[in-house]
Amino acid sequence: MRALLYALLLTNVLFFSWAHWIDVVRPGAHRSTPLLAATAANTAAAGTGAASGTGARCASLGPLAAAVDATALRVTLQARNLQARERQATAVQTEGYWVYIDKLNDAQSRARALQRLSSAGLRDAAALADSGQVSVGLFNEQAGADKRAAAVRAAGFEPVIEPRSHSVEQFWLDVNLPADVPLPAVAALVTGLNLGSVPQWGSCP
Repeated sequence: MRALLYALLLTNVLFFSWAHWIDVVRPGAHRSTPLLAATAANTAAAGTGAASGTGARCASLGPLAAAVDATALRVTLQARNLQARERQATAVQTEGYWVYIDKLNDAQSRARALQRLSSAGLRDAAALADSGQVSVGLFNEQAGADKRAAAVRAAGFEPVIEPRSHSVEQFWLDVNLPADVPLPAVAALVTGLNLGSVPQWGSCP
């Protein structure tokens, strides 16, 4: 019996020594547990995901001629979970081109110009006494104005082409979305909407 007690006591002493002197973490070293390793891996993955998801862009849809058109289109975008900000801007719109001969300050000069133009086949010219000009036509397109100007030069005069323009209010819808999300097709957005003009996607200013 006494030998058994000595054996048990010796066993306890050996275990105590192993636990306190042998199985001790050395300074500067640490154990990696599965939980800590998984936490570190998840943190790294979350950081990578955050970095890759930061790309964003701003796209602008327009121009629209009326505020009511912008409102209708904004509702359509909201139905697709896209929040749009309305932006208004003033634009210069060309409405035609005026071709004329300038600096014909006396009546005789204007009369001679009209006669020469008529002989060249340009019979719709008109003298403007107050400004000393002879008008030789208004055109919707640049090509038509260029053609008339060439005919005026052939008659011996140097014409002036002056764009006729006016200011108009235009409306745009600016949308922020992730870089990897495609823009909705304009044809699908405007279906069923009676818009004055068909807008296009572009970059925000």
